[in-house]
Amino acid sequence: MNKENYRNAVNQIKAKKELKEKTFEKIKQKKKSKVVYIKYLAACAVLVLVFSYGIIYYKRNQPNSVDTLNTTEIASIENELPRFKNMEQLRKALNKNNNIKENIQTKGIVTDTMTSSLKSSNTAKVEDYSTTNVQVQNVDEADIVKTDGKYIYYISNEKIYIIDANDLTILSNIKVEEKNEKFYPKELYINRDRLIILGNSSEYTEEYKNEVTECTARISSNYMAKALVYDISDIESVKQIRKIGLDGNYIQSRMVGENIYFISSKSPTYNAKMEDNDILPMIQDTCIAGETKKIDCTNIAYFEGTEYNNYMIIAGFNINNNNEVTTETFFGANDTIYASEENLYITQSIYKNGYFSKGIENIIYKFNMEDSKIQLKCKGKIKGYLNNQFSMDEYEGNLRIATTSNDEEESTNQLYILDENLNMIGKIKNLAKGEKIYSVRFIGKVGYIVTFKQIDPLFVIDLSNPTKPVVKGELKIPGYSSYLHPYDETHIIGIGYNTKSNGYGGITNSSMKMSMFDVSDLENPKEMFNTNIGEDYAYSEIVNNHKALFYNKDKDLIGFPVNYREKNAKSNNSSFIIFKIDLENGFEKYGEIKQNVNYNNYKTNIERAIYIGDKFYTLSNTKIVLYDLNTIEEIKELKLEYD
Repeated sequence: MNKENYRNAVNQIKAKKELKEKTFEKIKQKKKSKVVYIKYLAACAVLVLVFSYGIIYYKRNQPNSVDTLNTTEIASIENELPRFKNMEQLRKALNKNNNIKENIQTKGIVTDTMTSSLKSSNTAKVEDYSTTNVQVQNVDEADIVKTDGKYIYYISNEKIYIIDANDLTILSNIKVEEKNEKFYPKELYINRDRLIILGNSSEYTEEYKNEVTECTARISSNYMAKALVYDISDIESVKQIRKIGLDGNYIQSRMVGENIYFISSKSPTYNAKMEDNDILPMIQDTCIAGETKKIDCTNIAYFEGTEYNNYMIIAGFNINNNNEVTTETFFGANDTIYASEENLYITQSIYKNGYFSKGIENIIYKFNMEDSKIQLKCKGKIKGYLNNQFSMDEYEGNLRIATTSNDEEESTNQLYILDENLNMIGKIKNLAKGEKIYSVRFIGKVGYIVTFKQIDPLFVIDLSNPTKPVVKGELKIPGYSSYLHPYDETHIIGIGYNTKSNGYGGITNSSMKMSMFDVSDLENPKEMFNTNIGEDYAYSEIVNNHKALFYNKDKDLIGFPVNYREKNAKSNNSSFIIFKIDLENGFEKYGEIKQNVNYNNYKTNIERAIYIGDKFYTLSNTKIVLYDLNTIEEIKELKLEYD
């Protein structure tokens, strides 16, 4: 019944192009008392709107009270974020938010994206190989390991290894070292003959050296998120060709075609005696004359009603040209981020009376991404908070978004459908009262939502009519799924936990659980079979990070790293477990690779596994091991340097 819907999702039909803004139509609908303007569309062009009353308003240079952060008092189009007019306004905002009591339980910035990778130009023909498990096809996500079918690129112990996948030899070993600067690589991309490394750096000055202990004390400053671009056309002579830095810490990124979009967040230290240059955020780009420049306060937008005291900087650049990096800077943004091929969505939580428990509203800002540029298109508002990036999905121009609210006597859950201008066109309210959302997956015209309190309801929602979404089916089983992965047009895999009583009337996690759901009949979803991992305790990164998944659809293999303990055992097992998926016989353990674990050193744990043809690789900070994927017999081991 939903075969066509699923096929559309797997093929990831591109969402239609953003329609041109109907600016003048919006103006007619606005209250006559509301001031409207069109911001600069080019550096020196200003379009003045004339209402039927013959009154011309141009308010961009009028005074504004930043204490209330009132957008209606700053010149803007209907959905544009206001920008600071001068340093005095910025200082007031910093001072105001700096003094707000820390009584908000914040959620970190998170994101996700179903499989995308570009073949390397280093080889004309390669075997099938792993790509990063992402949420949106053609929107790649950075990870600690990538392969192009010939080489493996892996971040370990602050180094980037480039390894010949055939004989497991190290071809290049990149360690970024500059005078008085320390770089910490976090994630990477590969795109044909380009390697892009993203991470954090900090500058430091040496204060003194203890002659006895030979320890050097350092004071660090200027923490920056950095994107380093390398030419890997000669794999044994890799060259850095560009460096871009954003003030703050690296949060996340996306790659669409040749364009990289990456994001930093900075919580500035502020006092009234600081110089302006010490307050303003900074960017670096080796394609800028002088390489470094401050972002002017008039180029910093802010989120109205925000109580976050931080800058968020979004940068876009093309990996194959030397055009200056484009940036957008925002004050007070700190929530969930989702990206489709054409649009970036940022949500901003508004806490009632400054408390998480009093209820939350979310403002959603939609930005168009094109040719490495970011442009705000519109904004909308919904009730509740998001579980993670999978709570959002763009389909045929509409945004579907699932949230949990906690401002009633008991929690409730909602599903909203917003059009291309983020106007609400459909919704489902009061879903699973008293529970909260643990996982969401949108696949074509069907949505799957897992809620939980003491039992796991899987809701199947028909989204074929975006103005009238309908819950078609519901399945209640013990435990819950925290990650949902599509298997085929009629089946979906859930990975999560079994639960047990904690002895105090509550519920706690026990072993892990993986289930196969039959969703061929939307009105009657079924759990076909499941498998348990561990008895007393189990944990895997997959429950929080979808990129930890190993998946080979052609061979029907699925796996992930897991630490688990059997009942009455004295210690944990650290393994990478692979299962064979058989719709007739269930999940069958295909292989388990146990790592010799030093429990005082997490670096011995297996972080990822990838495949290239019939070769299978496990990766940890201490070693990379090559196996025969057909037999899981070890072929070769490569030891890595680690502290």
